[in-house]
Amino acid sequence: MCVICTAAPGTMPTIHQLAAMSQTNPDGAGIAWHDGTTLRRYRNPDNEATLRYICTHLDDLTAAPVLMHFRLATNGPVCQANTHPFRWTKNGKTGYMAHNGISRTYSHGPHQCDSRNAIAAWEQGADLTDGREGKFATIDQTGETRWLTPAETIDGQGGPITVSNTNWQPRDPTIHRHYATYPEDAWLDGYQQGQEDQQAADNLTL
Repeated sequence: MCVICTAAPGTMPTIHQLAAMSQTNPDGAGIAWHDGTTLRRYRNPDNEATLRYICTHLDDLTAAPVLMHFRLATNGPVCQANTHPFRWTKNGKTGYMAHNGISRTYSHGPHQCDSRNAIAAWEQGADLTDGREGKFATIDQTGETRWLTPAETIDGQGGPITVSNTNWQPRDPTIHRHYATYPEDAWLDGYQQGQEDQQAADNLTL
């Protein structure tokens, strides 16, 4: 299914939410954000690498508008090229876009996965706003995030965040056991280590 999340400056998913999103969508994760000057992206087909990056840079990312994506591979192999968010250029603007769902219209095309094909079609004028091809969200070169399709608002760390779905949220472990096994303790440890690494880096630059 995948999950897209956007967060305004001052907000982020909690560490528990990040762990749950990753556990249920384990086939690659990426984040795009605007640091006040430049639109940046980090993505990796190894979710653990992306989560480590987020934990290490959590303060900077929390201060920025962000677009993130955790992938469940339903079309195309697990690899760097198929890891969201993807770069786009349209009407004189540039940015990154993420897709949640299956785009059956664009399941075949020049790229390995339907998401990249759908975004390429959108760059050429295709309408993705009716939801039939899944859900889409963008961040542009100014840091503005925009959803092409309806999304849900839930509580995050510091305020509301917007997500494409809530299927990743932990359920009753007797009914949905795989939702309850995400390693939140490991990511709390990772968060702590990331904060310590950031502090050590800051000390070196003083």
